[in-house]
Amino acid sequence: MNEKAAPTVGSLFAGIGGFDLGFEQAGFRSAWQVEIEPHLREVLALRFPHARQYDDVRTVGAHNLAPVDVLVGGFPCQDVS
Repeated sequence: MNEKAAPTVGSLFAGIGGFDLGFEQAGFRSAWQVEIEPHLREVLALRFPHARQYDDVRTVGAHNLAPVDVLVGGFPCQDVS
């Protein structure tokens, strides 16, 4: 049987992976996540062991991120949000 691969999602400012979790529950697979906070990356690594972790959006791009079907971003919260 020829199974089609799940669509992929990449996550910027991933936080603890809320968007990623929703997409995975909808049948996507998280390919990579970018999160600057080390303790949040630890949470991501536990929840999404198959996703590659990056620590800074300023150092990622087409040169080191795998292409994905969907790009999501949990843009940084403001102090008053």
